[in-house]
Amino acid sequence: MKTIIVATDLSKDANNALEYAAALARCTNAKLVLYNSFVIPPHAANTLLPASEIEKIIASNKASLEYIALKTKCTYDVPVECISKLSEIQSELDRLVVEYDADLVVMGMRGETLDQRLFGNTTTSIIHHAKYPVLVVPIDAKFKGMSKILFACDDNCHSASKTLVKLKEIAAEMSAEVQVLHVQKLLKKADLVLVEELAGLHPHDESFSGLNHTYRDIDGCSIIEGIEKGIKEFNADLLVMVPQKHGLWDSLLHRSKTCAMASRSKVPLLSIPFGKN
Repeated sequence: MKTIIVATDLSKDANNALEYAAALARCTNAKLVLYNSFVIPPHAANTLLPASEIEKIIASNKASLEYIALKTKCTYDVPVECISKLSEIQSELDRLVVEYDADLVVMGMRGETLDQRLFGNTTTSIIHHAKYPVLVVPIDAKFKGMSKILFACDDNCHSASKTLVKLKEIAAEMSAEVQVLHVQKLLKKADLVLVEELAGLHPHDESFSGLNHTYRDIDGCSIIEGIEKGIKEFNADLLVMVPQKHGLWDSLLHRSKTCAMASRSKVPLLSIPFGKN
């Protein structure tokens, strides 16, 4: 891990995500790039402010980000760059990841609310869109290493070679033990064996070779409940998931399990996009 981009709106949850990312950067000898997608406040945009006043607002926002960058650099002894600009966050993050050849984007999460449950937020929107790993840090999470990683895997994850390569890289860098979790609704024992074989979760599955890992099957509950149970039982430091893509109509009917867990998880969640090659 060489470069970590932290997307921040200078809020409390974003500042906590920055603290987590800085500690991770120090642990992995990575560089931090702080990115703030600046938006003119509505009260300013709706008034006839002269251009000079708008420029002052932009300059003030940039100064705040530069102060945070300097403070982070001094506190954690890691290289830090910062970028503050008027931009649309999704497209700009896509560009920055390519420009900096970034390994990871880190974002904060306030916690689950009714609005988030219904409509999502910036972080869940990025998870759904991104073709790069996104680490979502809950507001109360503190970096204490990543010695235990829980990989919540569905029936397709084992065949996604890029996803597994990234998981193996992170586990190796953090010297972590990985538990592969598979959640199913209540099934007969014979059916469960069949599901395991189809999902590639048999202990002799070659997909996870070279990875210090164990397997755990949970049945008889919902996917979300099963993952939360798995986190608690394994005492995981990090949850890894692969977001599922839906069409427009499907997205209105089905909320991504990854986005749902990002909103309610008590441990950081790493979303790794599905990739076959």
